[in-house]
Amino acid sequence: MTSKLTKNVEVLIIGAGPVGMLSAVALAQAGVDTMVIEAEPELNDSPRAAVYFASTLIALKDLGLLDDLDKEGLRVDTFGFHVPEFDFHTKITARCLTGITYDYSLHCGQDVIARVAMEHAQRLGTQVHFNHKLVGLRQDASSVTAEVETPDGQAEINAKWAIGADGARSTTRRLLGLEFEGHTWPNRFVATNVYCDFEALGFQQENFVCDPVYGGVIALLDREGLWRLTYQEDASTDPETFMERLPERYAHFMPEGTPYRIKAARPYAIHQRCAERLREGRVILAGDSAHATNPCGGLGLTTGVWTGLILSDLLGAVLKGEEDDTILDRFSDERRRVFWEVTSPGASENKRIMEESDREQRLKDIEAVKAAAADINVARLMMSFPFRVIGDPLRKGSRWADINPMAKAGIDIDARASQLV
Repeated sequence: MTSKLTKNVEVLIIGAGPVGMLSAVALAQAGVDTMVIEAEPELNDSPRAAVYFASTLIALKDLGLLDDLDKEGLRVDTFGFHVPEFDFHTKITARCLTGITYDYSLHCGQDVIARVAMEHAQRLGTQVHFNHKLVGLRQDASSVTAEVETPDGQAEINAKWAIGADGARSTTRRLLGLEFEGHTWPNRFVATNVYCDFEALGFQQENFVCDPVYGGVIALLDREGLWRLTYQEDASTDPETFMERLPERYAHFMPEGTPYRIKAARPYAIHQRCAERLREGRVILAGDSAHATNPCGGLGLTTGVWTGLILSDLLGAVLKGEEDDTILDRFSDERRRVFWEVTSPGASENKRIMEESDREQRLKDIEAVKAAAADINVARLMMSFPFRVIGDPLRKGSRWADINPMAKAGIDIDARASQLV
């Protein structure tokens, strides 16, 4: 049985995460007829990246979403850096960016971002369908057809272009036969959402905890006292039994007897991978489908959002006849460059710092962080680093051509290797 969803759409987006839904908003605002399909029955609320830096807030403001998200998210302007073994604890404030750009990050669950974006997109006419699983793709010189399993049976959706934004395990990328180049780390991260008074334990609302075995990230997620504690463990252990090992890991972040209540927990593999190319005919990858990085420093989500938004601008221009579709090949090259030259090395350096075992190197890292805490100019470079992932919007008439405030402010971040050093 075939259920006809619609005759045709201009752009089909596969995946209703933040990248897919933000891309849908951008396309709809450009007057592009867009549909989003999602294999799951609802938006994913599992523990995932939840920190949106100024480099993303400028886009959310331009899209008209920031005011709504501000009501549900949490503004955080202080970052804590902790090395328990050396009894080193310091903090760095984002207020060094006051007058230049947003002087805070917004903490907000991915499901909240996706929901708010979906509401905006739907008001602009975007169709969103859950329980619609992509099972096949075929294309010719002028269109792409997605074969989809729906609650009412098989369906076919015809589009001029398709965006695969369906995550690191992307069905879209697999159907296109594209290699996901790079490596997977020998440790995994366990992300937990937990109610616990970490501020009473001496943590800021956003924290890096550095230790060769017990490193992690701690961040307040909302005004109700829900925190994210992400820690590492050996990937050779059984992921099905991670909860049995959790108390021992937690013991290194909180004193014995500290009350806590876990709301959600999830182990996941961590990668440094990028598709061999982001365009295959009339299908283009974005978000984790295109590139996946370890989450240290929040660069994966930031890069994914900008890949989706720049792609949306380019597709709108191609559909209007303002650009030839060869610009999409340049897009693929540029976003791969951003990932391999900025995002991946930056996130890998952040991860190294968190897990470093060499005593002398750890002391050098501490000195670098001390410099940022003591010198507003060094702190500004640290807080500005995520703007590097915006990259080149690729056309003069781009919506995003003048969005990056760093050059206007005279801040040169191109030589910066990561946020922390």
